[in-house]
Amino acid sequence: MRKIIRVIPVIIFVSIAFSHVFASDTEIKKQQVVETITSEELMDYVHELTDTTYRGRLAGSPEYMDVADWAAGLFKQWGIEPAGDNGSYYQYFEWPYTEVLSTGEVTLYQDGEATRLSTPDDYYPGSSSFNGSVRQELVFAGYGISAPELGYDDYTDTDVQGKIVMIAGRTPYTGDNPDTLNLWGKYSSPVYKMENAHSQGAAGVLYLNKLASPGMPHFPGFYYAHIDTHVSEQILGKPLEETLEKIRQQGKPQSFTTDFEAEIVSRTRHHGKGTTANVIGYIPGTDPELKEEVIMLGAHLDGQGYLGFHLPGALDNASGVADVLAAARALSEFRGEMKRSVAFILFGAEEVGLVGSTLYCENPVFPSEKTLLFMNLDMVGNGEGLALWHGESYPELLKHFETNNEKYTDRTLRSSKGSMPVGRPRTDGLVFMQHGFRTFHVGTTDRVNPLYYHDPRDTAEHLVPEIMRDVSRMIAAGIVDMANDDSIRADELFLIE
Repeated sequence: MRKIIRVIPVIIFVSIAFSHVFASDTEIKKQQVVETITSEELMDYVHELTDTTYRGRLAGSPEYMDVADWAAGLFKQWGIEPAGDNGSYYQYFEWPYTEVLSTGEVTLYQDGEATRLSTPDDYYPGSSSFNGSVRQELVFAGYGISAPELGYDDYTDTDVQGKIVMIAGRTPYTGDNPDTLNLWGKYSSPVYKMENAHSQGAAGVLYLNKLASPGMPHFPGFYYAHIDTHVSEQILGKPLEETLEKIRQQGKPQSFTTDFEAEIVSRTRHHGKGTTANVIGYIPGTDPELKEEVIMLGAHLDGQGYLGFHLPGALDNASGVADVLAAARALSEFRGEMKRSVAFILFGAEEVGLVGSTLYCENPVFPSEKTLLFMNLDMVGNGEGLALWHGESYPELLKHFETNNEKYTDRTLRSSKGSMPVGRPRTDGLVFMQHGFRTFHVGTTDRVNPLYYHDPRDTAEHLVPEIMRDVSRMIAAGIVDMANDDSIRADELFLIE
């Protein structure tokens, strides 16, 4: 009943609010439709997406599927056709998840003195930590990396069996050589670092990066939390960066047993199976040949979940989802008037490792050779300027957005030449590139408000509604023109290598 109560009023509101009669001339109609995309519409979507009802939109959880149902309900209301499994809007897959029941506890012990840390100032609880507690010696293990082929191992000559290790994010390599970055790429992953600590026999981890990280592995009897830099300085007796810089300069580990013990208490409930899904809809094209080509908009729908406190995920990524929804609603007014098909995909499980986008790319509804362009929207709600990264590699496509930016939004529009990613991919757009899809990364520039990343302060109040409005307006208008451009073909445009 709760889901029905939440979904129906939003759909009725949207239906009534946009019951317009538009001109028959395409250019005039485009202007009229674009102007129906408002800041108020965008923020209505954001407030729904960030509501506590959905508990941070954690992949695998029932609450994620509730928000997926809400989004699919909007697609259906707007006449956007389903493109998922068995005539549905969903491309389903299983994903385990862990409920965090409370913030738990982290306590440091030294010379008989106990220091109880507080959340969210000092630490965040682990999103996949085992339920229970552990108290053990605390070992500083640098970057937590074992890379024998690179001649580097933070665990060499360091006994961590049954102990708690303190490890930092990133890697000791700070150069920009693409080949070397690729060699180190997998070792920068916090998932790898947790798996490695567990395989080394550690009982727990204090991870030196205080942010919500829902993609961590779950191991029985293994506990962890994310601590702030000021806590690590208390333990090390000096700034963390000073210790890490020594590792980087010498290219050698600096691991040691501290004179602290740590206790981690977790209150969690693990679910080995959970259901999640990508949400996919499309507007079929009208041209007998061009309708086989598709222009696709995407944004990740999942968030960082709940850690004993709410993580709204407004910028990351309610902003991107809201822009996709507003563009989809506007473009639905052009059903029967666009030669190419236009598709919309909301990814599940981006935050746990780009799982939804990888699933789609390996099982595409619209094959890469028929996808004229994929546009990824991630964290697009804070700034004054617009960006279409990698757009300069495809001037035939970019021109449609440049023209419509001048007409309808008149923002500074930046772009760049495209290049294949090096190291560990961090967004869905890079997954698409790696699978041979022509990709634009939609962004904003010239930040206005503070940036809170994987942080409970990532709220709707820190978004800039006007930039979100203009992102969606530019995209919707540009897609109408691109969908009807007879001069380009998907199979004739090169791919970035």
